[in-house]
Amino acid sequence: MMFDATPHWRALLRNWRMQTGVTLGLPIALAWFLSQQQPAWEAGALPLFILGLATLFLSLWRFRFYKHALIKAEGLGEAPEAADAWVELHRQQMLGLLNAKLPAWMGMLHYVAVGEIIPLILLVLASMGLMFLYKPPSAWVK
Repeated sequence: MMFDATPHWRALLRNWRMQTGVTLGLPIALAWFLSQQQPAWEAGALPLFILGLATLFLSLWRFRFYKHALIKAEGLGEAPEAADAWVELHRQQMLGLLNAKLPAWMGMLHYVAVGEIIPLILLVLASMGLMFLYKPPSAWVK
């Protein structure tokens, strides 16, 4: 029995698109709903921003697991054992995307605490850059 990887590539791309949409949509909604709110903790501006930047390193650390799972799944090709490798690749992508969202989440916490939009934008852009690491290569998605 041949193993077809095409549905898995499509699922990886679909998951990436959904997670990216959520990561972009939530901060926009938060900024829109809380635009008139007073800052809750102005003294926390710098510590929260630095903590948001520090979460970038957690995501970069997590990327190596995704990379190894991707190499293993692609290396097995159409072998029947590839199914387990693809399950692991899906798992690593989801964990990686969750970690890549951490800077955006810290940016939203920063926005609620301080009310400044620029750190929110910077941390969301950092998250988007990390999330691009977990996008499946478009040449492999057929």
